[in-house]
Formats: sequence, C-alpha cells, structure tokens
Amino acid sequence: MKSKKKLLYITDQQEYSEHGTIGPLFNGYLKEYLDVNIVYFTKFKNSFQEKGNDFVVPIQYKKEISCYLDSKGVDLSLYDYVFVRNKPDILKNILANRQKYGYKVGYRLSFPKKEEYYETKKAKNSVTFIDSVKNYFTAQSKKNLLAQCDIFMPTSKDMEDTFYANSGVLSFPLPAGLDPAKIKPHKESSGDERHFIYVGTLDSLRDFEKVLVAFSNLKSKMWHLNISTRDSEFARAVIAKYPTISDKISLLKADTLDELREHIDACDVGIALLPNIPIYSTAIPAKTMDYYTCAIPTLLTDNLKNRTLFCDEDALFCEFKSDEIAKKLNSIIEMSQADIAKMGHAGQEKLLHHKRNYQIMAKELYEKLESL
Repeated sequence: MKSKKKLLYITDQQEYSEHGTIGPLFNGYLKEYLDVNIVYFTKFKNSFQEKGNDFVVPIQYKKEISCYLDSKGVDLSLYDYVFVRNKPDILKNILANRQKYGYKVGYRLSFPKKEEYYETKKAKNSVTFIDSVKNYFTAQSKKNLLAQCDIFMPTSKDMEDTFYANSGVLSFPLPAGLDPAKIKPHKESSGDERHFIYVGTLDSLRDFEKVLVAFSNLKSKMWHLNISTRDSEFARAVIAKYPTISDKISLLKADTLDELREHIDACDVGIALLPNIPIYSTAIPAKTMDYYTCAIPTLLTDNLKNRTLFCDEDALFCEFKSDEIAKKLNSIIEMSQADIAKMGHAGQEKLLHHKRNYQIMAKELYEKLESL
C-alpha cells in the first residue's frame, strides 16, 4: 500500500484549540488522505511536548520554529507540505528553510487581523500618518511573503481579491463549514419567548450596540438574547448602557465547542449581523456555521457576499441599521416555530451539499495539493 504524504500544520493557536478548520478539517477529514501533524503553541510551558500526532511548542520559539523543531527531533525533510496559519513571522521562517528541507509551503489566512486593527482606528478617526505608512509596509511585507508560497488558503476569494489581489500564487479558499459528524436537527426552544443567540467576538468595530438599540426599541417582550463571547468584560460594559433590557440578556459560558452547540441548540435564531465594510463583507461570518450545525437560521447583514450563499428560504436578512434590525426582529418574533425550523433545516442541507462540508473540502484540498 502506498504511504501517505505528510503535512505539518503550524497553527497560531494554543494547545487543545478547537478553533475554525483546525479540528474538523486538518485534525479530522484530511487525515484520510495525508499524515497530518499539528503544531500548537503554549504560553504556560517551557518544554517541547509530543502529544500523539501533535507537537506543543513554547511560544517564545515561534520565530525560529524550523530550527527549534529540528533540535527536538522533528525531521522537516520528511514532510511534503508545511502550512502556516495566519502568522507572517512564522511563515517567514518556514519560507527561509524551504530549500534546506524540500517541502512545499502553504499559507492559511483565517482572518486579516492587522487590517481589522487598522479599520478599528479608522472608525475612531485616530489613524495617524505613521499608522498609514506602517499599515502600507505591513501589507506589502505580507504580500511579498505570500508571493513565495506554493498555495494560498484564504477564507474566501472575495477576501483575497480585496486584500491580496494579484499575488500570483495558486489559491484554494477554505471557508468555514459544517462537520457532518456534528450536525443536529432543529430543536424547538422552551417557553413562549423567541430565543436569539450571538456567538463570537464583541468589540467597537463590530458595533454590536446597533443590535442592542434594536432590541431596546421592540414593543414585544417575547424575546430573550443570549451572548456567548470571550469578550465578557466588553459585553457587560455595553449591556450596562441598556438597563431597560438587561434582564432580557444572558451571558453564556462555553469552554468547548460541544458546550457552545448545547447553548445554540436551545435557541431559535442565530445573529451574525456585522457592519457592511470590506473587512466583514468579503466572507460569510464563521459563526453562521455554528448556528446551522444546530439547524437554526441566521440573521445576516444584507450584502452581496451573504446573498451568494443564502437566500430568503434559508436565512434572514436586514440592513445594518438599528431601525431595520428592529423591524426584522419583530417579524422573527411573529414567525411560527415550524417556519423557523424549516428555514434552519434548509440552510443546513444547503451547506452540507454546497462545498461548505469539511468532508468534501478535505478531499478537494488533497486533490489540489496533488496537482502542485
């Protein structure tokens, strides 16, 4: 039997992370086609650890990762592919050692965080001339590194075209998707209230206050908003500005994806409303996949990107304006449980059969790598 080719995936994540595509794709379905080892980083340990097929590296060695792994007996010449997730400094080191070890290099960009930081400063009107110059040179440096790669894996083609156009590198977009082993049928929430849930990051750029203003303007009291975020302090500070609805909002804690799915499963509609700016309108929000895993429909910003995948039969849309959000929330509260369940099921089925399925994505990624 022909032995599988080997892939080393160097993440930017802490040990035990279930983040994004790492678990279901790279640590799951892709192993049907390739021998995959994953590198995680840790802030809490000073020694190298080998755990099953994975390696845990102290974070202080990330900029010299090739040399460090070599010193710990990890022979990089055995790998056909080495992928780097997000971090340009790690990518730079991997590219510098490519000729020595003979692997092909892939760059996985899950989200353009540097660009988001710059957009946040722009939104606050606090961008200085130095900020603009620094942003330009940071972007050029990343593009130069990208141009040296063998394959680029952005979250979407739109994101690539907006931030990394004309790189000359083979592109294989890897959007967020569904794990078919984890999907659940829609479950009706308990009680008479309509249960909404928001999952993910909360910060000033995402402007979640527009959503809270909309909820505060609802005449109906037949609703409850659940929020699951790691930004709990920011969430409490924002919620405190709306004391008239604070008793209608719950902050949930979820340490694992299974716990998160339990929270989502108890709700009716997921919220994925984001400002209609390029940093957010070039990819479908990842939280959408968490919602449809549990077959609950998602309330999305009405933009071209979201409409490329979803329609009015399987998702809910409105403009990112408080009055428009309030109108849509009112209509959702008035919807029947049967209509909500039908919409959630339709969205789940569409994603499973439209290449937003990690099992399908793994096969297609393998085929793309074989063509290099």
